[in-house]
Amino acid sequence: MVKYRMAAPHEREEYIDLANLAFRFDFEILMPKAYDKSVDSSAMHKVAVDEQGRLRALVAVFPESLTVCDHTLRTGYLGTVSVHPRSRGEGHMKALMNLWLEELRGTCDMVVLYGQRQRYEYFGFTLGGVMLKYIVTEANVRHSLRGLDNTGISFHPLFEVEGGAEFAHNMNTSRLAYVERSLEQLPLIFGTLCQKALGILDQGKLIGYLVVNEAGDDIAEFAVENPDDILRTIKAYMAYSRAGRITLHAPEYDIPLNKALGGIAEDFVTENSDMYHILDFANILKAYLTLKYKTTGIIPGEFSAVMDGQPVTARVDGEGVSVERSAMPDAVVLSKQQAQTLLLTQHGRYMAVDAPVGWFPLPLFWYKIDKY
Repeated sequence: MVKYRMAAPHEREEYIDLANLAFRFDFEILMPKAYDKSVDSSAMHKVAVDEQGRLRALVAVFPESLTVCDHTLRTGYLGTVSVHPRSRGEGHMKALMNLWLEELRGTCDMVVLYGQRQRYEYFGFTLGGVMLKYIVTEANVRHSLRGLDNTGISFHPLFEVEGGAEFAHNMNTSRLAYVERSLEQLPLIFGTLCQKALGILDQGKLIGYLVVNEAGDDIAEFAVENPDDILRTIKAYMAYSRAGRITLHAPEYDIPLNKALGGIAEDFVTENSDMYHILDFANILKAYLTLKYKTTGIIPGEFSAVMDGQPVTARVDGEGVSVERSAMPDAVVLSKQQAQTLLLTQHGRYMAVDAPVGWFPLPLFWYKIDKY
């Protein structure tokens, strides 16, 4: 008889070995914020245990506190979905996923993951959100920024710079939307998914940081105190990395970064960011409509619906955004999948739902090092 329960601290090596076997990765290297030897992550893992006491499957949820325009949201990033090769097809993943989602229903506003679309649609997740991805080439820099003075800009491993951790922590919390990052754990967090953090220095003073991949040609996170330093940094980084072409990722609501990149990039695409399972529609609507109102802007209007059994009415006017946990008599009734398609995807515009133009998709976005 298989039992489903939380992992115990003494099972650390077993659940890491199972994840390594299932994915053929070294999770201690790939995800140090959860699997470094200094971290007890047992409380994050639900496991399937057979009669011999062997772990047959596991699903983990990394708890994350999310702040969006002063609204605190309770979220969890679900991952490390692993089944032993000899136990596949026995229903363990389904059982563990359902156990987690039932438990989180009373404690979370939203669950996030990244995985194969149809596989997780069965569990109520929708692929959506908004991520802008830019391509900048050496030719873009040479022609567009040839007169720009980037003298004095240099790069150094962030956590080798005095005050680097505190600086990065403050930069993160200064954003309109951010996942809380423990100051003490920052070196582990910034190593997520084999990323590395580079401090940006101007005449030796720390002015920002980049999160880049091992090859140095993909910038997953770009943070500077002064927007005037964005293009100077890009010009300097192209020379520093010796990459003829770099990719940069940005949330839709980072206006200075998108404005700067849009003026020089060879090309850009708008992509989905993650898969989302919304548990509290009113809280998500209030937070992200407010974020959109304060950044890209939205037109005044009203929208009322019953979403997955939850009545909500949202209004936008000159005073800002308000959301009520009630619906108008003629409100549209949407299933969970329909509601999330409307709120989170570019395809919501094709639905026969009367919603103010431009309100959706909501600008949900997760930086790479906040993923799990």
